[in-house]
Amino acid sequence: MTVKVRFAPSPTGYLHIGSARTALFHYLFARHQGGQFVLRIEDTDRERSRPEYEEDIFAGLDWLGMRGDEPAVYQNSRREVHLKYIDKLLSEGRAYKDPQGSPAVFFRVPAEGGTVIRDLVKGDIHFQNKDFKDQVMRKSDGSVTYNFAVVVDDAEMGITHIIRGEDHISNTPKQIFLYEALGFPLPQFAHIPMILGADRAKLSKRHGAASVNEYRRAGYLPEALLNYLSLLGWTPADGTELMTLNELCQKFDLDRVSKSNAIFDLEKLRWLNCQKIKHLTTDELYNNYTEYCQNVSLDILNVIKDDLVLLGDIAGKSTVFSVDRLEYTAEQKTEINTETAHLVFREIIAKLNNIYSGTIIEQYANAQVLIDETIKITGLKKAQVFHPLRIALTAQNSGPGLKFLLVLLGKDKVKERLQNALGG
Repeated sequence: MTVKVRFAPSPTGYLHIGSARTALFHYLFARHQGGQFVLRIEDTDRERSRPEYEEDIFAGLDWLGMRGDEPAVYQNSRREVHLKYIDKLLSEGRAYKDPQGSPAVFFRVPAEGGTVIRDLVKGDIHFQNKDFKDQVMRKSDGSVTYNFAVVVDDAEMGITHIIRGEDHISNTPKQIFLYEALGFPLPQFAHIPMILGADRAKLSKRHGAASVNEYRRAGYLPEALLNYLSLLGWTPADGTELMTLNELCQKFDLDRVSKSNAIFDLEKLRWLNCQKIKHLTTDELYNNYTEYCQNVSLDILNVIKDDLVLLGDIAGKSTVFSVDRLEYTAEQKTEINTETAHLVFREIIAKLNNIYSGTIIEQYANAQVLIDETIKITGLKKAQVFHPLRIALTAQNSGPGLKFLLVLLGKDKVKERLQNALGG
C-alpha cells in the first residue's frame, strides 16, 4: 500500500499554528513512508470562504516548504459527486429525505452494536451506536455537510491515513458509519494532541500564537517554525531538538506522537530561531533575506549574526554602526565619566592609527592587540576597560566584541565617540 495523506484546510481563516502543525505531521509521515502528500481546500462554506484566506494558506505552506504532490482539490467543485453518493444511499434505504419536505437528507445511523476507532496514537476508542442520532448529509439549503463530503472525497482520492487534532474524535465514528455504508475501505486514523497555552487554555493570540504568515513577517525562519511545530506533541527517539526538514522526514513516526496535549512556548520558538540563524553562513543570511539586510555590510552582519533572535533584529543591532550621535543614560554617563574610563579612552585614541591596515582579519588582530596593551599599560582589570569602552562606543551593555567595534566603526567614528565620552 502506498501511503497517501491530505491536508484539508477551510479558507474561512488564516493558516494558524494548529493547522500548520497538522499539515506538517501529514507531510513528515508521508515523506517518511515514501508516500504522497496532497492538499484539499474544503470550501463548501461559501459564505465564510474568502480568496485572501486561500491565498494565505498557499503562501504559508509554500514558505514552509510543504508543497503538494498533486494539484490541489477544491471540495466545492465536487458537489455533483457528493450528490451522486447521497442518491445511492437513498436508493438503498440507508438514507431518507426530510419528512418536513425540505431538501435535507438524513443518514440512518445503525441503532445496534458499537463502533471502534483503531487510532494510531490514542489506541482503540469505543463508541455505542445508540448514542448517535441520524446525521444530516444534505442540509435544507442544499449544501452537503462536512462529515459526508470528507468521507466521499477521502475515499475517492485514495487517502490511506487521516491525521488530525483530537477534537475531531467525535466526528470519526460518524464518518466510519458512512465509509461502511458506502462500501469504502476504511483509512487509518491518528488523532494528535491539542496545542494549549501555558495556562492550559485553548491556544490563542494572547499566548503569543499568530498566523503562519505573521511569523514570517516577524522575522522567523521557516526552518525554525517547522522544527518547533514538529516538537509540539512529538519527540524523536534520540531526543534531538535541532533538526532540518530532511532530518525530520527521516525520524518522524506516529509511534512517538504523545497522547498528552502540547504546550505552546514562544520563548522556545525564539530560541530555536536564534539557533537556526546561527547555523546560517553570513552569505546565506545576506542572500536569502535581502529585505532585512539592506544598508548592512557583510562584515557587520557577520559580527551581529550570533546575537540575532529574529531577522527583524538586524536593523536594530546594526544601527550602532551608523548612528550619528549616541545618547547615554544617566547611569551610563556616570560609568564613562571616571578617571579610569578616561584613561582608557585617551590610550585608545592615541594609538588608533595602529589598527587600520591590512585585511579585515588583520585589523581585528591589531585591535585586539591594542585592547590587550591598554589593559597592560593602565594596570586596570579587564572589566574596567571593556565595560566603559563598550558604553562609550555603543551606549549599550552588550553586543559585538570590542575588536569588531573598533574596526567596523572606523577610525573617525571611534575617535569622535571617545572624545564625546571624554566631554570634548
